[in-house]
Amino acid sequence: MRWEYKIIFMVSDEADENGYEQRLHESMQVLNNLGSEGWELIGILPHPTAATRNRYHALFKREKKGD
Repeated sequence: MRWEYKIIFMVSDEADENGYEQRLHESMQVLNNLGSEGWELIGILPHPTAATRNRYHALFKREKKGD
């Protein structure tokens, strides 16, 4: 079996609680869309910055078709 991989950059720039639910819902939509395309979340890597913002790389894999 062969795999293909995808990495997406995710940011949570807003420190306040206002809009948290909206950002959470938007992130869930992204994950659901990728899942429906066959992508499986296999890991989260933190992306350290000097700022206090939360930044991550989300790693996905799915079976490579046609090989």
